Amino acid sequence: MLNRSGTRTVLAGVLVSIMGLAFLVVGCGSTGGGVGGALTRVIGQALAPETDGNQQNAVPLGDGTVVLLQYDDDGNLENPIMVGGTDADGNFVVDVQAQAVVAIIVQGTTNDGDVEISGLYNPDRPTIEKDLDPATSIACVAGISAIEDDSITEDQLDQGRVLNLEDAAAQYIAANPEFDFYDPANVDTAVAAVRSATNDGANPAAPGAFT
Repeated sequence: MLNRSGTRTVLAGVLVSIMGLAFLVVGCGSTGGGVGGALTRVIGQALAPETDGNQQNAVPLGDGTVVLLQYDDDGNLENPIMVGGTDADGNFVVDVQAQAVVAIIVQGTTNDGDVEISGLYNPDRPTIEKDLDPATSIACVAGISAIEDDSITEDQLDQGRVLNLEDAAAQYIAANPEFDFYDPANVDTAVAAVRSATNDGANPAAPGAFT
């Protein structure tokens, strides 16, 4: 089990090399662990920022590794689980057991080196289709960080909060053309701005919040 202080480490891209965890490796379209009950099929495409030129453009993160993060009944992050991979076009399919919220992380390689694209899902219905990109990644770190520092609980990180965080992250990127997703300091600044503008997802960001 991971304590909450390990969350940022997981989402910072050192999942394997630093933590040295033994992962359960299964095929694409596999079933993640969880608290039991019905399954939600998560379908998406991982899109990484273009490394040469305009980062507003995105390219598929093909042949990446898909990792699932979820909480146990006591609100602690369980050990991350490898649950498959993306195809050449960055597409993935994962079956997740019903619970309040999970994070899916796709690890891959671009011309700028290793990269993680992530997103939050609320597996409470049979199928969820959502692509992962820099905005969902910023929202993911923002949401998990808010749980980590006890600002909210995992049960409070519902679909409404996730959408508010994702919309705010997209607004932040659009308002900051010099934003560099491959610079950890830039990402930290974006996460802090999104959390502040939305009160950890409780409300939408106000118009012009990032200008």
